[in-house]
Amino acid sequence: MQGFDLQTGKLIWSVYQQGEGVTPSPVAGGGMLFTSSGFEKTTLRGIKLGGAKGDVTETHIVWEQKKGVPTQPSLLYVQPHVYAVTDGGIATCYQAKTGEIVWQERVGGNFSASPVFADDRIYFLNEAGETTVIEPGPEFKVLAKNKLEGRCQASTAVSQGKLFIRTEEDLYCIAK
Repeated sequence: MQGFDLQTGKLIWSVYQQGEGVTPSPVAGGGMLFTSSGFEKTTLRGIKLGGAKGDVTETHIVWEQKKGVPTQPSLLYVQPHVYAVTDGGIATCYQAKTGEIVWQERVGGNFSASPVFADDRIYFLNEAGETTVIEPGPEFKVLAKNKLEGRCQASTAVSQGKLFIRTEEDLYCIAK
């Protein structure tokens, strides 16, 4: 993981991440950066932002977690939690400041798409086209399950109060 100066492109800081084929994008919130190491030694990390120069692997990693780490879907930060879903359909809510697992539940299916947050809800879209909608927070509460026909690997896009879901053959726009 590396941080660069936006004006010059110069490397400012780095944190060593063991892993190969890192697909999940990092997410920032609450003064921290949350990363998933990808394949090999899957590790979720909370990294303190700010004041970093050079290799800060030893000084800026606040926490590490080995349970519930995704290798493809990206993480989601909704204060004060980080949410993840594994490729095999295990959703996990972590305390963002400590990495402590708040809850861990099976949502079912295989996942490539990342969870998204919209309209005070979290959406988990599996590869079979089923979306599990939950309430963000310290308790796992399913609000709805919705099924579309077709294979889904792309993350749901959110724009102007609408959800856009792409399957192998169709593009759906879902709105009130």
